[in-house]
Amino acid sequence: MRRHLLSNAQTRIKASLLPSALVVTTLLFSSPARAQTAIADIPLDPNKQSVASQWISEALLAVSTPTGSALGPTGASRAYGMLGTAMYDAWSAYELLPSSTVLGDTLQQLDSDNTSSNKAEAVSYAAFTVLSDLFPEPTLVDSFRNRMTALGFDPDHAHTTSANIGQTMANALLDFRHNDGSNQLGDNPNSNGNPYSGTSGYVATNSANNLPNSITSLERWTPENVPIDSPPGDPNHQRIQSALTPHWGNITPFSLSSGGQFRPSAPEAFLLDPNATADLAAGTITRSDNTTVEISKDLIGVDINPAFIAQAEEVVEYSASLSSPEADSLPGGQAEGDRRKLIAEFWEDPSGTPFPPGTWMFFGQKVAEKDNPDLDNDIPLFFNLGNAVFDAGIATWEAKYYYDYVRPVRAIRELGRLCLIGTENANGDCEIRAWAGPGQGTQTILATDFLTYQTPGGDPSPPFPEYTSGHSAFSAAAAEVLRQYTGSDDFILGDGTLGLGVTFGPGDSRFEPGLTPQSDITLSWSTFSEAADEAGLSRLYGGIHFDDGDINGRILGRQVGNEVFARTQYYLNGAQSVPEPGVTTALLALGGSFVIRRWGRRKS
Repeated sequence: MRRHLLSNAQTRIKASLLPSALVVTTLLFSSPARAQTAIADIPLDPNKQSVASQWISEALLAVSTPTGSALGPTGASRAYGMLGTAMYDAWSAYELLPSSTVLGDTLQQLDSDNTSSNKAEAVSYAAFTVLSDLFPEPTLVDSFRNRMTALGFDPDHAHTTSANIGQTMANALLDFRHNDGSNQLGDNPNSNGNPYSGTSGYVATNSANNLPNSITSLERWTPENVPIDSPPGDPNHQRIQSALTPHWGNITPFSLSSGGQFRPSAPEAFLLDPNATADLAAGTITRSDNTTVEISKDLIGVDINPAFIAQAEEVVEYSASLSSPEADSLPGGQAEGDRRKLIAEFWEDPSGTPFPPGTWMFFGQKVAEKDNPDLDNDIPLFFNLGNAVFDAGIATWEAKYYYDYVRPVRAIRELGRLCLIGTENANGDCEIRAWAGPGQGTQTILATDFLTYQTPGGDPSPPFPEYTSGHSAFSAAAAEVLRQYTGSDDFILGDGTLGLGVTFGPGDSRFEPGLTPQSDITLSWSTFSEAADEAGLSRLYGGIHFDDGDINGRILGRQVGNEVFARTQYYLNGAQSVPEPGVTTALLALGGSFVIRRWGRRKS
């Protein structure tokens, strides 16, 4: 069984001690087989959640459904940002300094109306209105209605001033966001008419059909077959990937001046000379002087960029390290290989989960979880977190489709076909040492057969370009606002304990059930940065990203987190300028509660 850990001392909490929390978590995030998300392994006590946190749970549930999964990580991050903003806007009407993001102080209430019950009601009507718009499927709306009823509110009528404030704030935000470029309503004439469908006219350079001749650029992303070795006509073929939200970098951010504000430098090119061209089908390179040479390893460092080859070799080495005998040479041996596998699984967050941004919203719930939940603390927390992952998604997708960069699985397979990676065998094919599939361990395989360590039979890589890593940026942005908001990088839970983690028992793996791990493996984090860095590194263990995609994604995420935190402070301080970052950091060093006191509740 998997066990939740509450502290660095790795104190284990048995399931029998937390039945209600585990029941709720299982209902939200379980699958027909094994749990598919980190959140399913860590209990959340429903009795220790503020109204705001309860609505976050509704959003996480909605995103985890088949309807919500269609949003992908981009649409999910926008939903979390909109929910956090709507709840904040409703709450701000009762506070002394905070100003609404959409209506300013036009709905400001009297001091005597600043009560916990009024704020909870306004926040709930705002959340209900926004979520019902984002997730209009009847079964999901019924869930939102049930939450309203459980909280003591009428989902059909806004009888009170507080209810009207919540609805008004939410509708103003929806009016704005319906025209933010996301194409939520599918009404953009440049789209196919489906909600969130692309509006940029993006067409992939490469195609998964008729491989290998359809690969015209080794640097560009390829929509893969799912499963990867099941082309159309194969009985196991499910689909060919479609590019997810290629227009996302152009939508209106919360805090950024544009999606490209922090665009990183370009990833590694295949050829050293930008004026040279490669004909992959013919296996030749035409130099800028119009001479043509056959592609071979002899050209690495002459015409072919050695850094492009090296980054692919690094991913192969990570793959080989997952199992024996290569894992035996790691510190800790096969246990370290198992740990790497579980890190890749734990952070995968595929369809059917709240996606990577949702994991961090859940981490925010754990930070806020306490015996006497405080709405006045939680609203700014989720305002920051939701918009951190929202803007991180925009900035990351801008870079992804600007560079349209190749995923490791396609790069490694094509480099193998060209014999630019691995060792040539007697048949003239190039072989590598890598993980060979579930239960197969590390073997010598053809480089053209390289597999990612992801959900077996699923997408070999996510359906969008590689550079930069969404996991890295979502996680770094969220960790940054959590660090600045709390005043410390320490992952301190709502009850004051330090650290969060989960233990996997023998055979608990989803990808290799019954086989991995061979003994208990614990993943734990004592700081937000540790968790964020592990999330980024998980994509290298899984064969999903190159190192540059991870590292530059982390940098991008931290930059976004800083911008978001500065912007939330602007609104929390009445839409006025806030001190320079150095001053803010010094003030935060006095204690995370200082931030709350700056906009403290009015005295009635």
